[in-house]
Amino acid sequence: MDELTPLEGVYSGKVIGAVVKALNLDQGVLKDRTARRFFAGDSVSEYSRKEVLNELGKVLIEYGIVPVPSSLRQSDVSMAAIIGDAIEFAAMRWDNLLATIQSRSTPIADRQFAVEQFLRLVVVDLALRVFALLRLAGLEAPHPDAPSWALENSGGKLLRELTEKSGLTRYQLADSLGVSYTSVDNWLDGKNRPTPNNIEVLSDTLAGPSTNMDRLHLKQKIQRQFAFAHIADLLASLIGREQTVDLSTTLLRFVWLITQDVRQMDRPLIEEAAGAELIALHFGTAHPSTHTLLRNLADSETDARWKRDILMTTTDWSIPLQMIALRASGPRNAAGLAQDIKDVPRLGTTGNKPGESSNEVDPAQEALQQLGTKIFEREYQRVVQGTLNPPSQMLETGIALRRAIVRDFPLSPLAHFDLGSYLGMVGRNLSRRDLIDQGVLECKISAGLLPNWDAPAVEPGIILTNIGEFEEALRELNRAKGELPEETP
Repeated sequence: MDELTPLEGVYSGKVIGAVVKALNLDQGVLKDRTARRFFAGDSVSEYSRKEVLNELGKVLIEYGIVPVPSSLRQSDVSMAAIIGDAIEFAAMRWDNLLATIQSRSTPIADRQFAVEQFLRLVVVDLALRVFALLRLAGLEAPHPDAPSWALENSGGKLLRELTEKSGLTRYQLADSLGVSYTSVDNWLDGKNRPTPNNIEVLSDTLAGPSTNMDRLHLKQKIQRQFAFAHIADLLASLIGREQTVDLSTTLLRFVWLITQDVRQMDRPLIEEAAGAELIALHFGTAHPSTHTLLRNLADSETDARWKRDILMTTTDWSIPLQMIALRASGPRNAAGLAQDIKDVPRLGTTGNKPGESSNEVDPAQEALQQLGTKIFEREYQRVVQGTLNPPSQMLETGIALRRAIVRDFPLSPLAHFDLGSYLGMVGRNLSRRDLIDQGVLECKISAGLLPNWDAPAVEPGIILTNIGEFEEALRELNRAKGELPEETP
């Protein structure tokens, strides 16, 4: 992706489609027309969505990525349906959270920070689900070392190891598979991945005493390694390999710690009470019954950042996500269709009347840049101390801090615009029309201070659109179009 392009939210259908493609799972129902529409982000019926996600659960099991508990094999419970329902719940939760974040119209500029911070929450949620899945299946938690699949070219390294154990050369392996030597070379060097058909033949060729694995288990191991390795490669392209390995290692460490914690509890045997683990698998951190495990995990964690992130997952995720978006978007917390602020005239710090401009930086810019960090750290500290404010109180605090900046810099277009767009976001979240009206007014003050800046001129239309007042929004946008010297993006 272009490094200068702001990070935009992607709804769950596209995310799931990208994972299906990354794992080479696009087969059967997962490649029909309905699935392609869903993966493209188009709307499909609830029945069609469930059908696609249940098929995804089935394929994840067939590929050995998700184990099936023996207790479920002997009953009428479909593990594929359980996994499909869990994915659907996570998808719907993500879509609702994304809609909340996008009600503030700022694109996230610091993509690496935003992705890494969100993935820290995902690691905690996944650790809880993986623990539940392993306990249901009666499997041991993996040792908390750096997973091989997170390292560079881990799929190729696994194939190289298996080939060496079998005693075959690259040429002999290529001949036995009926493919070119270049294809095998590319697999081993990490340039390409073997197709599902190639993996079938690889399993037939390499299974046996030399690898100490039968065909089915070897096939699942190769599929799993290449699938996870590709996901790790995608993450590494966004946040770097070191961070990818660190997050992956932490995931396994958390699974291990949760497992050890449960062993010390007076918890019923899984045969007697699988319901708690099924709830954890389905809902993850969203279900209150899992929060005891999470609080215990936080108590055992020595890293202060991870401790606070673990505790953050026990809240409504819209809180940490809005804080992440706030910090990653810089001083323009809710800009609309505006050009970058660096491209517009600035109001000077001395000797300027409203509407007069100079090439000096807006005097409120530094204060607004510090604002995001101040709120972010303050609320995280409250989580660590167990005194988290309700979301409405946190939003009110954000308003108060922005009003203080406006009082300190009354002639700053940026300060009035930032306050106005933030009021619009809070007004929408709290269903308060008085805050909406105040936000529109602050944006108009900003536009009056800097008439050629399009952002505050069009933001009232965006604020009103976000609450469904389309006629009012159209009037505001037409007014802005008439006042701006030219039509802008």
